[in-house]
Amino acid sequence: MSADQQLRRVESASTARMVVDGRPMLSFGGSSYLGLGGHPGLIEAGVNALRHLGASAQLSRHYGFGLSANLEAEAAARAFFETESAMYFGTGYLFGLIALSGLAGRCDAVFLDEHAHYSLRDAAMACGRPMHVFAHGDAEDLARVMAATLGPGERPLVATDGMFPTRGSIAPLRAYAALLAAREGWLVVDESHAFGCVGPRGRGAVELAGLPRDRVLAGGSMGKAIGAHGGIAIGPAALIEPLWRTPAARGAVLGCSAGAAMTAAGLRHVDAHPELIERLRRNVRAVRLGLRELGLRPEENEGPLATFEHGRAADMVRIQRTLMDRGVFIAYSTYVGAGPEGVLRIAVFADHTDADIRRLLDELRSLL
Repeated sequence: MSADQQLRRVESASTARMVVDGRPMLSFGGSSYLGLGGHPGLIEAGVNALRHLGASAQLSRHYGFGLSANLEAEAAARAFFETESAMYFGTGYLFGLIALSGLAGRCDAVFLDEHAHYSLRDAAMACGRPMHVFAHGDAEDLARVMAATLGPGERPLVATDGMFPTRGSIAPLRAYAALLAAREGWLVVDESHAFGCVGPRGRGAVELAGLPRDRVLAGGSMGKAIGAHGGIAIGPAALIEPLWRTPAARGAVLGCSAGAAMTAAGLRHVDAHPELIERLRRNVRAVRLGLRELGLRPEENEGPLATFEHGRAADMVRIQRTLMDRGVFIAYSTYVGAGPEGVLRIAVFADHTDADIRRLLDELRSLL
């Protein structure tokens, strides 16, 4: 937050319609992509967990204890992703640290997309292996960097977001996997913004790419589309089991019982209601079409973001603040991958109505 930016008070769940500073607000910001931020079933699951388990367990996994809510979250993740093993932890930011430290003994160098999330960059610097950066979403550049830095027999690990959080780009995972197969490498995918909304059934960018999970470790936050809290890692048992021995897993993995219970409830709800994803995708198509009719060019991809640039930073800040004054929120973002002038980021949710989308487009039309 910049020095001149007002800190606003959020007084409701983060959904399409919010209350901020006592005023109603139509939100196209954040990442509640499936509109589950205030879902009664998820909230009740969290409340019940707090009543019966307290906020957190005091006996941890490495002493041979598992909080029932965490075990329930892992079982729900195994079922949802149809994977052999799953791990629940307290926050999605830990995924990269757990994954890269857990795989450090199986790789000789880490290759990181230049727009990878801060958590992956932190993890790459902490895992003790040489780190090399390649151009955003560019498999050819990855091949070039690997050829220039890897010696004979050395094993690479590629770390990338599945869907990037600012512009919504989808990583070309199939191309990365083909490069890694020739060197017995590993692919680590942060699916925080892809879980629930990318892929045929919302299982993420790995599902979209049609990749087997035998040499892929995926994971990330449950606090986006799933509407819960905490993080998960999914993959074969042979990949997940060593993660429990990493320092982060031993020292900070438990999280809050409510977050774990809400994760289990959220995954089950999304699995039982595929119409949520269809509604989201319909809304995304409507927003992108409307933006193109206004002369804007959001990226076309599988994700729920419609991000664009319009003039310089000052122009975009003016648009964002005027919309906010009118009760409509979109983000002016300088987050990772935004570029030097920043971008205007529209996040589309499943609980946006046709009227909400018309209002957004009409307000933008009056300002552009």
